Amino acid sequence: MSQLNVVRVNKIITMLFEEMRTFSDDERDVPIVWNVMHMYSSSQLAKIIALRRGMDMELASIAAAIHDITVIVTKKTDGHAEKAEIYVRDIIEKYNNQWSENNSFITKAEEDLLVNAITKHSEKDTYSNDSFVELLKDVDSIDRYLHGIKTEGAYIERCNRVMKELCIER
Repeated sequence: MSQLNVVRVNKIITMLFEEMRTFSDDERDVPIVWNVMHMYSSSQLAKIIALRRGMDMELASIAAAIHDITVIVTKKTDGHAEKAEIYVRDIIEKYNNQWSENNSFITKAEEDLLVNAITKHSEKDTYSNDSFVELLKDVDSIDRYLHGIKTEGAYIERCNRVMKELCIER
């Protein structure tokens, strides 16, 4: 097997972790440690599912790592996906200006793809023809299940479908 190209996602996660480790839980809907765990595990799950689906594994992993950036920044979960565009674009700009090197920038097309998927990832009960959007919804659903969070409705439907896709029986 060849080495996976995950330089950008690893740098983005490092960048986020550097900021998040100084945050307190004051007035947060969910503890910052949950955001850290969810960021890491979602990122890894996205790689696996993207590889299975023949998609861009690193870009899927980046989307999963930053999909809850609004929750991290605002401390609130309500409407976090729909409000994410400004925060996603901000983090990408920061990455491109301070953390990227040797042509490892996130392009405008990639940024737009990330923004689209992240702003729609909470719409678990709707299905689109956008495989990237659907991947992020699936990742978010299965990650919450694997963390032991009550999972039902559209979330469990997505979990069941992904597990079957990955040949995993519960």
